[in-house]
Amino acid sequence: MGREITKDNQIYYFRVGQGRWVGRFGFALNSWGALRGAPIGAKNQLLAASMAILIRLTGRADLESVIGGDPDAGEAGVATNVVRITRLGATLYLLRETYTLAADGVRVSVEANERFGPIPGILSRHFTYPAEIHDGGTRSVYHMPLLGSPWLAQYKVADDKRHLSGELVCDWARATENIARTGA
Repeated sequence: MGREITKDNQIYYFRVGQGRWVGRFGFALNSWGALRGAPIGAKNQLLAASMAILIRLTGRADLESVIGGDPDAGEAGVATNVVRITRLGATLYLLRETYTLAADGVRVSVEANERFGPIPGILSRHFTYPAEIHDGGTRSVYHMPLLGSPWLAQYKVADDKRHLSGELVCDWARATENIARTGA
């Protein structure tokens, strides 16, 4: 018999989140001047500009997220997530994350491996960041270091527990995610 799933972070990943989710991803710059003035380096500026232009020209990208894990691992469970953002059949972004849940029911430590573009090993990196889960496991807040800037990512689970919307913001850009669980 496994661990009882009662805490917000456990509910979010093991009751609500587990499974395959699909939907759409949007990305837009707040302003080109803000991007040019951001101290994020030429590589990150080019990646951000490329993503914004591609999505503006071809429409929102496809997003797939597959969440799994073990609620009996660690002090409160360990979940995994693989996120793939694609457009016109090409991978724009691939993210593999491990979420280590804290016993307080709120905090989560995230270990992430990301890749921009379709070719492995070129635009890849490893990083960690904190997250919190609230509201009975229906709302999450991630403090993510992306593209050279601190981003605040907030997600809200719909009342039906089958839809999720997210907004990721930094000083110079905004991204959106709207996904739904597939299957049973």
